[in-house]
Amino acid sequence: MANDDKSISSPLANLITEAREGRLTIRMDLERFVYIDRDCEYFKLQIQDIQTTMTRISGQEKWDLGEHFPKQGDRDLISAKTMVSRWQMKSKGAGDNSDNSVYAVMESHYKVIEDFQTLFRTVRERITGVDTDQAARYKDLEANLPQQAPATPKIFSWPGL
Repeated sequence: MANDDKSISSPLANLITEAREGRLTIRMDLERFVYIDRDCEYFKLQIQDIQTTMTRISGQEKWDLGEHFPKQGDRDLISAKTMVSRWQMKSKGAGDNSDNSVYAVMESHYKVIEDFQTLFRTVRERITGVDTDQAARYKDLEANLPQQAPATPKIFSWPGL
């Protein structure tokens, strides 16, 4: 689902380069690195599920909205055909509309999450690459930390809530 073409510039490319070259410092417990990596994997899977649904929607032929009446002599509903066409285009797109489809928007989110994951993995690898005790501790944490529920995004934020 995610495109492996790394030639496309990413919003975090400079930060990843800074981390690789040791010019970026992040202070964080190794435990947080494990949870961030797990959360990134979780969200990438959620995005792939949404993209799978969008692919199914874009290919669904029959919607039972009146776009195809089975009996001869009945008239198709033009508005139903229009709605189905719009849903199919918005789900996965085609041609000029593909950049604004749900599938394409989710792909851009996937790439950002991948970049965050790469950034934090790079920092963690630099930390554990120079300190064998930290490397051993990270491997232990990765294997033994209990699963936690991914952060639930707050859709609406009101003062006092």
